Amino acid sequence: MIRFQKILCPVDFFPGSLHAFDYALELAKNYGARVVALHVVEPVIPTIYEPAFSVPDLTNALEKESKRLMKNLNSKAAKAGVPLESQVKLGDINTEIRQTIEKTKTDLVIVGTHGSKGFERWLMGSVTEKLMRHCPVPLLVIGGRRKAGAAAPAIGSILVTTDFSDGTANALSYAYSIAQERQAKIDLLHVVDELALLEMPSNIRESVIAGVRKNLDRLVPEKARALCETHTTVATGTPYQAILKTAKKDKVALIVMNVHGKGMLDRVLVGSTAERVVRGAECPVLLIPPKASAKAGRSKREKAA
Repeated sequence: MIRFQKILCPVDFFPGSLHAFDYALELAKNYGARVVALHVVEPVIPTIYEPAFSVPDLTNALEKESKRLMKNLNSKAAKAGVPLESQVKLGDINTEIRQTIEKTKTDLVIVGTHGSKGFERWLMGSVTEKLMRHCPVPLLVIGGRRKAGAAAPAIGSILVTTDFSDGTANALSYAYSIAQERQAKIDLLHVVDELALLEMPSNIRESVIAGVRKNLDRLVPEKARALCETHTTVATGTPYQAILKTAKKDKVALIVMNVHGKGMLDRVLVGSTAERVVRGAECPVLLIPPKASAKAGRSKREKAA
């Protein structure tokens, strides 16, 4: 079973990232994992329109304040009994996150978004958006809307989406790992594009839906069914809309998606199904990138050898 050992949580001390940090602590307790809290102070670049000030003094003040705020997170982690490594760095945020993932051998990144409702939820911020496109390890995105009891222990149902790409099996592996920790149920969902169906004769549509349902059932290992309540669902419509509708209707606590793409360009394109789901979801979304899927597959083969 997949285990999380090192969880990285970038923080900016705003409510969204603090919610993500709380989630990271709860998940870390489940797995006996360590958490790395990272705050990056970006260099201050004055403009000609600003009054004169000392850049070094301002930077030092920002670092000092960041370290003070980080102490609060240290206290919270100690109270929760979770090992925490806190870091305050000066540099480019995305560069420092990428380097920290490599240096600490992070196997999960948890990040919070700022928006809480409406249009704000669609402006997640450049850091989260870049992580969605380029993060080399699983990325758990926590929406800005916080509800009572919304931390990790409240996970009772997990929605796993699939388009039958190669990464589906590994997305299921991550979902089952979390489900077993929280005794949650899993629903495996495939969305058949409604426009494609409309072009088919009615009898063909029925056979297509039946075939999809059989393929979904084949994706779920018998051992997994014995360990966790599992259901399969076939929906029709626009993929991201159907996923969000299903998640809301079933009051899903976590969505798991594999981000595959035929090439890196596919992951960069704005408006992908995964990005639209993250922006519109009212629950956390776990994105499994191609490299993580390949790594998980190698790990299984090595154990079997």
